[in-house]
Amino acid sequence: MDKLYFIFETSQSLSDTGIGSITEQKVSESNDVYRNRINWCAKKSVSENCRYQIISESQFPPDFDNYAWDYTNNDGIGLQNSFTQSWDEFLTENTSLWVGH
Repeated sequence: MDKLYFIFETSQSLSDTGIGSITEQKVSESNDVYRNRINWCAKKSVSENCRYQIISESQFPPDFDNYAWDYTNNDGIGLQNSFTQSWDEFLTENTSLWVGH
């Protein structure tokens, strides 16, 4: 599985784009758990009400610096200041695969 990244708006009113990822890909995790982990990190990291999209390394456009990202089909909305859900709570809510650590 490719490493995943979250591409996000840095402000609701600007078209600036940021890139985030998690430092360690848990290779023993299923794809669903890994995708949930990156989604949980994005919710906690992206500014309030800014959209983000999860992409794989192979999905990066060739000229990312000059690419205007389209968030029409975003994967979520940032909740940086108000998101307090723990990883276990988030995973339990978002997947039926989690049985424990």
